[in-house]
Amino acid sequence: MEDIIKEGRHLFEGNFGSSPELAASFAPGRVNLIGEHTDYNNGFVFPMALNDMGTLVIGKACSDKVALVTSASVNSPTFTYTDDGKTDVPQWATYVVGVVKKFEEVTKVKVAVEAAIVSNLPMGAGLSSSASLEVAFFTFLEEVYNVKVDKLAKIKACQAAEHEFAGVPCGIMDQFIATLGERNKALFINCKTDEYEVVPFGGDGLELVVTDTHKKHELAGGEYAKRRATCEAVSKSMNIDSLADTTLEGLVRHFSVPGKQLNLPEKSFARARHVVTEIARAVQGKAALCRNDVALFGKLMNNSHKSLCDDYEVTCEELDAVARVGWETEGVLGSRMTGGGFGGCAITLVRASQTEHLLTKLKEECPYTTSFRTTAGGGARSWKL
Repeated sequence: MEDIIKEGRHLFEGNFGSSPELAASFAPGRVNLIGEHTDYNNGFVFPMALNDMGTLVIGKACSDKVALVTSASVNSPTFTYTDDGKTDVPQWATYVVGVVKKFEEVTKVKVAVEAAIVSNLPMGAGLSSSASLEVAFFTFLEEVYNVKVDKLAKIKACQAAEHEFAGVPCGIMDQFIATLGERNKALFINCKTDEYEVVPFGGDGLELVVTDTHKKHELAGGEYAKRRATCEAVSKSMNIDSLADTTLEGLVRHFSVPGKQLNLPEKSFARARHVVTEIARAVQGKAALCRNDVALFGKLMNNSHKSLCDDYEVTCEELDAVARVGWETEGVLGSRMTGGGFGGCAITLVRASQTEHLLTKLKEECPYTTSFRTTAGGGARSWKL
């Protein structure tokens, strides 16, 4: 954290000058351990926060504007927003402007700040840099104005900011874990009810290795939207609210009625099969971790990747290669893609004594990748500098 704080202070002072007291906040990125493409099907997800990897905001209140600077490699890294409806907002800043508006709605506080934004998350890797930014900036505003918002209200405000201002119809998992993450814990989240359970993860000589394929996880060619639409079409044909309301047996029965014309998109059964089995894997995974059965959890990770590859078809050559290296390496318990797919990152659960061996094999067999080891970290926090 020391390096990113130093970077943030330097960026702030280089753009806004020195100040005797600044507010700072940090919110982590995340990986999802298991439960992929289940969120929009009202299923379960199982994320953990990345320890000390995320977004830092440093700044202070000012008189009449929201003035921002980011260290990210983007067009228009400096931006000043005034509430006159005439400002063209660069894409990266839409997340911040949305958070400002939602914070004002929730707290009735008029926001005017100068702020520097830095991140140590790899961009486009599927580690939730957007939710990290949203939650970090909301937490920064809480610190600046000395107000505390109910955590679930904060989560929903940040999600709404992404929906309404950035135009991304995200689920709620990323804002949840960025806000509520805990050290050496994962969050088991029910996406239908917003209920969650804190589950021990890590320790006992285990490490998680995150491998970035450097293939941007843009959800190419509308494929994400197609899969979501297919899931919704299957649910409608079964007369249920979502695929979380059925089982594999129910799905098989529905698709096996002789002479029944379903008029569903291509590969509907395979897509739905992934979702219902992945929901079941998430439930089994939580139970396994609760009884410290990490071997079973690793097998569930492997099966998750195979289902995402074969049934949901959202992996890619690079992600499959990383998973295979994991499966073939001594000391590895499980390896799978994480996030939406089509690129981005894979995660590998490995015994700490074998981590260096795994990292060497990844470097040799997947030289296009970058890997780092991590543990489950805490959620958003703020302080005075």
